[in-house]
Amino acid sequence: MAKRVLIAAGGTGGHIFPALACAEEFVTRGWEVVLVGAGRDLERRTLASRYEYHVLPVSPLKGGSPLRKVKALAILLFSLRKALSLLRALRPDLVLGVGGYISGPVVLAAALLRVPRAIHEQNVVPGLANRLSAPVASRIFVSFEESLKAFPRGKVVLTGNPVRREVLKARGLTRGETFTLFVMGGSQGARGINRAMVEALPRLQDLAMEVIHQTGEGDLPWVKEAYSNYPLEATVFPFTEEVGPCYARAHLVVSRAGALTLAELGALGRTAILVPYPFSADDHQRRNAEVFVKRGAAKMILEEDLTGERLAQEIRALFEEEHLREAMEARARDFGRPGAASEIVGECLKLLEG
Repeated sequence: MAKRVLIAAGGTGGHIFPALACAEEFVTRGWEVVLVGAGRDLERRTLASRYEYHVLPVSPLKGGSPLRKVKALAILLFSLRKALSLLRALRPDLVLGVGGYISGPVVLAAALLRVPRAIHEQNVVPGLANRLSAPVASRIFVSFEESLKAFPRGKVVLTGNPVRREVLKARGLTRGETFTLFVMGGSQGARGINRAMVEALPRLQDLAMEVIHQTGEGDLPWVKEAYSNYPLEATVFPFTEEVGPCYARAHLVVSRAGALTLAELGALGRTAILVPYPFSADDHQRRNAEVFVKRGAAKMILEEDLTGERLAQEIRALFEEEHLREAMEARARDFGRPGAASEIVGECLKLLEG
């Protein structure tokens, strides 16, 4: 009978897609996979369409008014009861929490039921759910060397952040000769990046380049309209799960600094201009970006400094200086850990072996 792993992941693509990468690896090794999420649309499109999928009601504890925190705590306790019931029904051999507030009650329930459990931290700065789960986790996986000191030495393993096989396939594809700029703001888009890119277009229209721009649902109409006023060849769309072909064509990426994006940039060796989301928990996107910038793997523009003029200046400089792009690509590859999912699953198997 196949062993069963329950993977808890929810919220944004930064948690969902690493969970899918791990799920792919578990399936390859003959495991049955069950996923638990918070019920958001992206989860239902990506998780429920591929695997057995369950929803737990849960709210983030951090931020908001005292009343909201009390309500979130009540929901968390309710979620813990639901998680206990779910684990008793499914009887998994292993629980893996892949960050986000959904993983907290599931990992705690696994500890109470003495089910082997592991957590994965994507960001340089550990999130609240993982900080709370760490004392009861059997194993802790991290994406950045800088995160090792945040967890108990005997539990923590540096694995990198899992990247889906569909994205990794881009390593085998050849880039075209035409300079291609890939602009994206994560699974939900990024208004600041969209606005700055539109403002930059008049300053970039003389460049022989193509643009691929993922806008998010809300900004698609006005961004697409803006491109129609300039001679640049542009492909503009709200969102796609199939980012591999976009990366394959890209000579330069403009993006937020979520951990998943950085893992993909490292695995594929792509030059990037990073614009950290300024309201991320514990300012973790800025901290993520600073690690890349410090080692010469990316440029960074803070949102407060982001203008069309500044963005155009950085894009033009990297367009003109191929040697600089190549050096940055080499530095980015130093962060690449395309075998992260395999390493995580391998460590989980060791955990079961005792």
